[in-house]
Amino acid sequence: MVVDGVVALLTNPTKMLVVTVSLLIAMASLIAWKRYNKPWLLFAHLVFVLSPLFYIALSVNCSMKFVEGLLAWCTFVFAKAILYVLPFALSFALIGGVFILPRAYRFVGKPLDSALFNKLLRKTGIVAELFLINKGVPQAFTLGKRVFVSVGMFDVLSQKELEAVLLHELHHVKSGASWNKFSHGIVRAFSPIAWFSSSSVAREEMAADSFAARVQKTWKFVRCARNKVR
Repeated sequence: MVVDGVVALLTNPTKMLVVTVSLLIAMASLIAWKRYNKPWLLFAHLVFVLSPLFYIALSVNCSMKFVEGLLAWCTFVFAKAILYVLPFALSFALIGGVFILPRAYRFVGKPLDSALFNKLLRKTGIVAELFLINKGVPQAFTLGKRVFVSVGMFDVLSQKELEAVLLHELHHVKSGASWNKFSHGIVRAFSPIAWFSSSSVAREEMAADSFAARVQKTWKFVRCARNKVR
């Protein structure tokens, strides 16, 4: 089997230049994301890293000397799968993560009107909502502008330690950490180059801890909270 479209692409200097430039921009976007932590850079990387693949899919032509009927089947499997299945899978993942998952968690937790949380909102100027999850395991996380805290977190932490946790999560809201983390997961699923890139989770966690300690003017409660829920 000879893939004529791929061979034509590889032997055409102009086409190879377009592919090379596209991949270089993809790499530059990924490096810029590591530095600036902006989700749109991840999706710019995805666009440029997939562009050569779509170009190959449009050009592919599989020829088989002994069975002419397999020509159409080969082209269909390779080209059509890339042109139609890949965009559908990417769209489904984005819609699920942006619209379905956050709303699903809203049904898992119930809105909590907390005087402590409201005080922290006024103090930091961050807009967010607090939801309580009926779980005994200490847990706290953020989805968009929603902060979720389990019942277990209230059971094991003192008020100051809980304040540190809430401030930590509010920093995630402010920095858009959940969207950035989700975007990185999506891009890693569809970009071979992004498989080798580490996420900025550790850096974001440290920044959130520093934010909580800065507001509380001490690292004591951040460290105590981490020790208890580790």
